[in-house]
Amino acid sequence: MQFSVRGKLTTDEPMSRHCSWRTGGSAERYFEPADRDDLIAYLKQTHDDEVFTWIGLGSNLLVRDGGLTGTVISTSKTLNGYEWINANRLYVECGTPCAKVAKEAAKMSVGGGGFLAGIPGTVGGALAMNAGAFGHEIWMLVESVELLR
Repeated sequence: MQFSVRGKLTTDEPMSRHCSWRTGGSAERYFEPADRDDLIAYLKQTHDDEVFTWIGLGSNLLVRDGGLTGTVISTSKTLNGYEWINANRLYVECGTPCAKVAKEAAKMSVGGGGFLAGIPGTVGGALAMNAGAFGHEIWMLVESVELLR
């Protein structure tokens, strides 16, 4: 299938290039969207039965030697922005490192997010796994989430 995208789309991409353990087989397709709109456009071009594996920084990610079917979507290089909505609310994209969010919250003197400094991945992964530390969990900080498809 031919896809029209602005980001990086490859086939048979070695996942060892994208995970901290530097091991694992290849992804059938590997996509780094140029931005949010590029990601949405790609998702609209895929079949309903497409298998997606979402990755951020590749922290603690193990990929089997047999690789991954479907599309691996990597968000950490391009969907890593954030913007303060007001003094207490931060809009964060899924590929933003948790440590970056913790640093921004501290810089703005917003409490409650310091535990994120110890989470080695991105906000998207932290939400998927309800990451937490020191008696706190990420979902305690979340007001809303935007889902794409």
